[in-house]
Amino acid sequence: MQAKTLLMVGLGDLGGRIAQLGVQQGLQVFGMRRGSEAPSGVYLLQQDASQSWQELPCVPDDVVLCLSPDRSDSQAYRQAYLDVARQAAATLKRVAPDAHVWLISSTGVYGQSQGEWVDEQAERQPQRETARVLVEAEDFWLQQSQPVTLLRPSGLYGPGRYFLLRQAQQGLLPPATPPLYTNRIHIEDAAGAVMHLISCRHRGQAVASAYNLTDTCPASLHEVLQWLQQQLGVQVQTTTMMQRESKRVSHQRLKDSGFVWRYPDYQAGYADLLKSLR
Repeated sequence: MQAKTLLMVGLGDLGGRIAQLGVQQGLQVFGMRRGSEAPSGVYLLQQDASQSWQELPCVPDDVVLCLSPDRSDSQAYRQAYLDVARQAAATLKRVAPDAHVWLISSTGVYGQSQGEWVDEQAERQPQRETARVLVEAEDFWLQQSQPVTLLRPSGLYGPGRYFLLRQAQQGLLPPATPPLYTNRIHIEDAAGAVMHLISCRHRGQAVASAYNLTDTCPASLHEVLQWLQQQLGVQVQTTTMMQRESKRVSHQRLKDSGFVWRYPDYQAGYADLLKSLR
């Protein structure tokens, strides 16, 4: 049987890991990026995905759009998510109308901020302009004839992603009440979840139109930082109010698909990360 073909658009940290997993699982993997390097075993298509696409050297079965905006403003997000979407949709409609598109979006599309639980059917009501662009991109793909699944990772952490570790090292700690919830997923699990869902589709399982990619344990920021500070031996310098969204993201749909997390909660993931840093 001929190997399935995966087109990976974007080969950053997450995209590169997904591409590597595809190669390991025997897929023929093409990677589109502006840079000149690709993971081992990945055929490089060097071009800016937001510009008119050249003829593809493959007819992909699956297309993963995993873009990283150059900046954190809405214009950069529009280029990464909407300009690329238009180029991809026009090309795929012509050469691969049955290819399944997997859009890496974000749990930022849920703007709920009172500690509510949100699942994939929760209303999208983002507060930030960049998240509103993601909603536009999601809606664009849902309106296409192309089959699509929206993948919404929560906060990615892992090697090179030390945002919460730096906050812990600075001795910052928000009050315990009211709880400010935080949701995260280790980048290895995020990549693994994407490839797991692609494999489910290849085995003939029905895949839903959206999945939250998050670990099994939303926790308060107070709890996470306090635990990290205990592991690091850091004294709390300041208890400070933090302005940020607070919601609890449900992992149930991903769990029901049969996915198994390597790092099901922050303690498992950060313990491994701290061990590697030591």
